[in-house]
Amino acid sequence: MEAKEVSEAEDRAEDPGSENKGQPDAAQPDFPPGGQTPGPTALWEMLERKFLEYQQLAPRSPAEHQKSLLNLLPLFLKAWEHSVGIICFPSLQRLAEDVSNQLAQEIQKALVGKPAEQARVAAGQLLWWKGDADAEQDGHLLLKSVYVLTGTDSETLGRVAESGLPALLLQCLYLFFVFPLGKKEFFESDVQVQRMFVQMLLNICGEAQGLEGLLSGNELQSLVIATTCLREHSCSFWKEPTFCVLKAISKAQNLSIIQYLQAMDCIKISLQNLSRLADTLPAPEVSEALSLVLGFVKDSYPVSSALFLEFENGEGYPLLLKVLLRYDGLTQSEVDPHLEELLGLVVWLTTCGRSELKVFDSITYPQLEGFKFHREASGVTVKNLQAFQVLQNVFHKASDPVLCTKVLSSIRTMWAWNARNFFLLEWTLQPISQFVEIVPLKPTLVQMHFFQLLEVLVFELHYVPHEILRKVQRLIQESPEPLVTLVALKTVLRIAGRDPLFTDIFRDSGLLGLLLAQLRKQAKILRKSGNKESNPGVQDTERELTCVMLRTVVTLLKGSVRNAVVLKDHGMVPFIKIFLDDECYRGASLSILEQLSVINAEEYMSIIVGALCSSTQGELQLKLDLLKSLLRILETPKGRAAFRVSSGFNGLLSLLSDLEGSLREPPLQTWGAVSPSQTLDLVLHTLCAVSAALYLDPVNGDFFRRTGLFEKLAEDLCLLGCFGALQEEGAPPHSREDTKARPFADLMSAAFSSASPLPPKIQSCLQILSFLDSMARGTLHLCKDLKDSPRARQEAVVDAQKGEAGSDPQGNFKQWPDLEDRTDEGDAVIMHPGILCVMVRLLPQLYHEDHPQLSEEIQCSVASHIQSLVKSEKNRQVMCEAGMLRTLMTYCHQALTTSSSPLHSGLIRIFEKLASQAIEPDVLRQFLGFGIAPPPSAAAKILRSSHVRGGNSGCPGSQAVTPVPAEDPLDTSPRSAVTQARRPSGPSQGSTTALQTALSLISMTSPRNLQPQRAALAPSFVEFDMSVEGYGCLFIPTLSTVMGTSTEYSVSGGIGTGAARSFPPPGGLTFSCWFLISRHSSVTEGHPLRFLTVVRHLARTEQPFVCFSVSLCPEDLSLVVSTEEKELQPLDVMEPEGDPEPSAGRQLRVRCGQMLACAQWHHLAVVVTKEMKRNCTVSTYLDGQVVGSAKMLYIQALPGPFLSMDPSSFVDVYGYIATPQVWKQKSLLIWRLGPAYLFEEAISMETLEVINKLGPRYCGNFQAVHAQGEAPCTEVMPLVAEERVSFGLHIASSSITSVADIRNAYNEVDSRLIAKETEGPFPLLRRQDQGLSPVEHHSCALPAQNLLLEETRVPVFLAV
Repeated sequence: MEAKEVSEAEDRAEDPGSENKGQPDAAQPDFPPGGQTPGPTALWEMLERKFLEYQQLAPRSPAEHQKSLLNLLPLFLKAWEHSVGIICFPSLQRLAEDVSNQLAQEIQKALVGKPAEQARVAAGQLLWWKGDADAEQDGHLLLKSVYVLTGTDSETLGRVAESGLPALLLQCLYLFFVFPLGKKEFFESDVQVQRMFVQMLLNICGEAQGLEGLLSGNELQSLVIATTCLREHSCSFWKEPTFCVLKAISKAQNLSIIQYLQAMDCIKISLQNLSRLADTLPAPEVSEALSLVLGFVKDSYPVSSALFLEFENGEGYPLLLKVLLRYDGLTQSEVDPHLEELLGLVVWLTTCGRSELKVFDSITYPQLEGFKFHREASGVTVKNLQAFQVLQNVFHKASDPVLCTKVLSSIRTMWAWNARNFFLLEWTLQPISQFVEIVPLKPTLVQMHFFQLLEVLVFELHYVPHEILRKVQRLIQESPEPLVTLVALKTVLRIAGRDPLFTDIFRDSGLLGLLLAQLRKQAKILRKSGNKESNPGVQDTERELTCVMLRTVVTLLKGSVRNAVVLKDHGMVPFIKIFLDDECYRGASLSILEQLSVINAEEYMSIIVGALCSSTQGELQLKLDLLKSLLRILETPKGRAAFRVSSGFNGLLSLLSDLEGSLREPPLQTWGAVSPSQTLDLVLHTLCAVSAALYLDPVNGDFFRRTGLFEKLAEDLCLLGCFGALQEEGAPPHSREDTKARPFADLMSAAFSSASPLPPKIQSCLQILSFLDSMARGTLHLCKDLKDSPRARQEAVVDAQKGEAGSDPQGNFKQWPDLEDRTDEGDAVIMHPGILCVMVRLLPQLYHEDHPQLSEEIQCSVASHIQSLVKSEKNRQVMCEAGMLRTLMTYCHQALTTSSSPLHSGLIRIFEKLASQAIEPDVLRQFLGFGIAPPPSAAAKILRSSHVRGGNSGCPGSQAVTPVPAEDPLDTSPRSAVTQARRPSGPSQGSTTALQTALSLISMTSPRNLQPQRAALAPSFVEFDMSVEGYGCLFIPTLSTVMGTSTEYSVSGGIGTGAARSFPPPGGLTFSCWFLISRHSSVTEGHPLRFLTVVRHLARTEQPFVCFSVSLCPEDLSLVVSTEEKELQPLDVMEPEGDPEPSAGRQLRVRCGQMLACAQWHHLAVVVTKEMKRNCTVSTYLDGQVVGSAKMLYIQALPGPFLSMDPSSFVDVYGYIATPQVWKQKSLLIWRLGPAYLFEEAISMETLEVINKLGPRYCGNFQAVHAQGEAPCTEVMPLVAEERVSFGLHIASSSITSVADIRNAYNEVDSRLIAKETEGPFPLLRRQDQGLSPVEHHSCALPAQNLLLEETRVPVFLAV
C-alpha cells in the first residue's frame, strides 16, 4: 500500500516544472538577434559563460548577488527543458549550492518571527506562482530550479542538503498540512507547485545526507504527531502528499531515523493520540493513521526492534483491536483499502519475535498418506501470539461479513507461508477449534469461508484435524439452524471424498450413525406426507440438507464394506427405498443401494426389480433411473448371478409387456401423454439391461434360453404396436421395382435422423432392430452415452457403419461388398445368437400394408444384414446351436416356399449357409418337403413340433465390428451359382420349389471354395483367439502325481485305479499334435504359440515350476523346446528385457518359418529320448520331416531347486495347452488345435510316419490302426502301448456342465486344481446352478474364461 502511494505521488510529480502553460518565465534570457532559439549545446555554453562571469564579479551586496543569480536561472531552466532533462553543465554543484542557499534564506526569511498561521501564508506566497505577470516570482523560480537540481545526481543532492533546505522544506510541509487555507478550490498551478515540492522531498529522502538534514530539528516529530491528532483540522489537499513523504522516510530504514523517532517518543505519542480519537474519527481515517505508525515499526524492524518494543509497550495491540472492530457494523460494498493494509500489518506483526514458539507434538493418528510434520523451521513462522490474538478476538467479536472473511483470509495466508503455523497456533491458542463453536452466529458468507478454510487443512496440508472434525460433527448434530448444518455437511462431504481413510474416521466418530438416524426421521416424514414433492425449481433448505446427507452416506459407503454393514444393521434399507419415489433424492438413494449390493446383491436386485414392476405407466423417469442403476451392478459377475436369482429377466420383460400399444398410431389412450421417443428410450435401456445380464455369463445365457425368454422377448416387442401383422398365407406379393435394397446402415441412419423421411411406425421398427442388432453383437450396454437420446447414441455408430458400407451420394441404391471376399477376422462376432433369432421372428412383421414397397425393401435389407452376420464359420456355428434354422422354418415358411417373394433369395442363402454347418434331421426333412403338399394334419403337426422344440441361446464372444453385406455378382463359388440359378422357370409352383430345394441341397453339401487344401473336410478343433482377452487354454488337471514313500493314495489325481504315473517318464516322452495358424501375432507383441506347458508343484510350497515346454516364437518363427526349470510367474513379474539366457543344454531352438503356412493344418511331433544319466536327445518333426535335433539335459527329478522330498509329501504335475491366465497378453494371434497326444515313450520314426498319414481327422488312441492297403479283416496291432498314452485330446464333442457335475466327475485332487485355475472353490459348492464350466468329453477340464471351442461340421460348445 505504501509503495503504491509513493508511486502515485511520483507519477504526479513527474516533471511538473516543465508545464508552464500560461506561466511566462520570471526573467527571459537574452538571446542573439535573429528570432530563433539556440540549440541545447549553445544554451549550456551560454549558461557556462554567464555563470563564470557571475563568479568573477567583484563582491557586491546580497541584493545584487541575489539578482545576478536569479538572472541565470531562466537560462538554466530553458537549457534544461530543451535538453529533455539532460544537464551538460560543469559547474552544476556550485550552482546547486548557491541556489539552495538562496532558497533556504528566502524560506527562513519568510518564516522567522511569525505565528504559525502567518508563516504558512508567507511560505505559500513565496513558493506559489502568482497569476499577475508583474508580481515577483523569485521564490517560485528558486523552487523550480532546486526541484531540477535535486533530480540530478547524489553529489548535487548533497550540496542541496548542506544548505539546511531539507529541514525547512519539512517545516513548510508541516505548515501546509496542519494549517489549511480557507479557499476550497485549487488551480493547476497549485497542483504543479505541490508536485515539485513533494518530489523534492522524495528525492532528498533517497539520499543519506538528505535524511540527516530532515532530522536536524523537531519538524519530523511534529509532522508524525500531527498525522495522528489533528486530522479533523488538517488540510485535505496536503494529506496524501504528507503521508507519501512520511512513508518514504520510513522506508529509508536508517538507524538515525529510528533513534530520532525513539528519542522524540513519536510512536508512543502517536499511539496515545490515536487511542483518544479512535472512537470519534471515522474508521478509515483512524486505520490509515495507525497504518502509518505501524509502517515505521515494520520498516525499522530489520534494523532495530526498538520501535516494535515501543509499539508493544504503548498498548498497540488493544488499539489495533479497537480500530479493527470499528469496521464491524459498517456497510461496506467492498473491502476498504485501509482495512486491508492494516490487516496485512497485523499479519506481519505475528512474525515478529526473537525465538520460535515451543509447543508439544499433539498429532492424532491416523493421518493421510502424504502428511509430514516438519519440526525444523522452514519459511516464515508465527512468533507473536499477541498479534494473532488481535485477529482471533476480531473474529470472536465481529459479525461483519467483510471483516470476518478478511480475518479468515489472513489466517490462510499464514498457513501458506508455512504449514507449521497451523500447528503452532492450534496447539497454543486453538483458534479454529474455538471458531467452530461460534461460527453458527456468523453470517452465511462467513460460514462458507470458514469451512473452506477447514478444507484447506485436508486438501493442501494433508492433515486430518480429528478434534476439529469432532466439533464440526457436534455442530451438525446440535445446531438449530439448518443453513449452517447444510454448509458444514457440504464440507464434510467434500472431505470424505478426499481419501478412503475418512470412511473409517467418520464411522468411528459416529457421524455415519448420526446421518442414518436423521435420514430415518426424514424418511418417516416423507412417507407420512405421501411423497409430495415441492414445487419444481424451488429448493428449500430442508430438502437440500436431506440430499447432502444422502450424498454423504454414499461417499462413506464407497469402498467400505464395514460401513455398508453398519447401514444394514441400522435397518435403513426400507427407509432408503422411500427416497426412491422423489426424483430429488433418487440418484443418491440408488447409489446407496448399489453400495449395499456388495454385501447382498440379491437384496439389491429384489428392490430394483420390485420397484420396476410396481412403477406406474407415467413413472418413465423412475424406470429409466432404476435401469441405469441396474446397468452399473450388472457389470459384476456377482450382480448378474443375483439378477437371475431375483427374477430379473422376467421383471425386465414385464416392462416391455406394459408398453403394449405404446407405439401404435394413434397410441392407446393410456399412452397418449407419452411420446414415442420416450417409449423407445425405455425400450433401449431395458434391452441394455438384458444385454448386460447376458454378457460373458453362460449361466444367465443358458437360463434365458431354457426358460423360453427369447420367445417372450419377441412377443413383447411385437405387441409394442409398431410392427405389422403377418401376411396371410397365399397372399400375392406386391409388385416392386427391380431396385436393390439400401444397406442396413443407411436405413438405421435414416431412422435415427432428426428429420427422418420414414413413417413413424417404420422408424420405430428400425430403431428397435438397431437395438437388437447391437445386442446380438454384445455391444449395446457398452455404449457410454446411454444418458443421451437413443438417436444421438446411434448416429455415431451408424456413421462408422456407413463409412464401410458406403452409399451413393445421389441417392441410388448400392450393392454391399461380397462377404466371401473378406477374411473371417474382419467379421462381427455374434455374442447373443438368440437375439438374432428374435430379429428373424420379427422379419415377417416388418411388412406394413400402407407402405408395401418400403416394407419389402426393409425386409430385404434386414435379411441381407443377417446373411452378412452368418458369413463366418464361428457365427454359423453359434446360430445353428441357437436354432436359427428351426426359427426360419417356423416363422419365415411362406417366404422360403414362395419363389416370387422378395425375401426368398436372401432367406434361402441364409438357410444354405447355416445348413452347411449343421442341421437337425427333422428340420432337413421339412426343408426337403418343400413343393410336396403334406396332408393338413401332418403339416400342422410338423409346425407345432417345430414351435415346441425351437429354442434360443446366448453365446459370448468378442466385441463386434461393422458387418458387411454378402452378395456380389462376381461370386463364382458353387453356392453362388446355385443361388443365381434359383429362378422360377416354369408355370408349376410346386415343381419350381422342388427344383430349388434340390439346388439348395447341392449348395449345402458343396465345398465352400475350390482351393484343394480347403476342399477336404477339416478336423474338429479348438480355436484360441488372443485378441479378445489375451489368454485361453486347455487345462489338464493331472498328468501325474509323484508321491513320497508314506504319502496316502488319496492325494493322487487323474482317472482310474492303479499306481500313479511316474514323472518324468524313465524312457522319455513324445508330444504330438495337429495345429493350424489363422493369424500370427506381431513381433512387437511377442505372444508365443504355446503348444504344451508342463508345470509341477511340490506340496507345502508356494511356487510352481515349469519343467517342460514346447512353443513357437513369433520373432523368427522358431520352434522352442525347453527342459529348464522356471518359476511360473505373471508376465509383469518377469524381466522387462525378456527371459534370461537359458541354462546350457536346457533349450532347443529351431527355425521353421519356411515350412509353416497360414490356414493350413500341420503336424508337430517332439520326441525326447532318455539316455544315460541325465542326458536326452530331443528331435522335432514338422509334417513328418526332421527340423531339428540336439543333445539336452533331461527333465530333473524334482521341481525347482529341491533335491529331496519329504516322505509324506507329493508333487502335482499338470499341463496347459495355449496361454493360461497368468500369462495374459492381448495380441493378434489366432490358432487352432486338432488332436493332441502325450506318450510316455520316445516313439520311432516309422510310428510318426503312420500318425502323419492318418491325418488330423483321426480321433483314436492308436490301439487298432489299419495300415494303408491292408484288408479290414486283417489283425491289427496297437501303434502305441495303451499304458503309454498319458493323454489324448480330440474335440469330438463338448458340453456345458455345472460346478456340482465337475465335483462329481473329478476326484478331490483334480477338483482342487480345476478350482484354483478357474478361481472358483468347486469342491465346496453345493448349489447346482452356482456356475457353469465347459468340459470336453473323455478329455480334460477347460477354464471357464475366454475359451473358443469350435469345429467345422459338428456343432460343439462355444464358451468365452
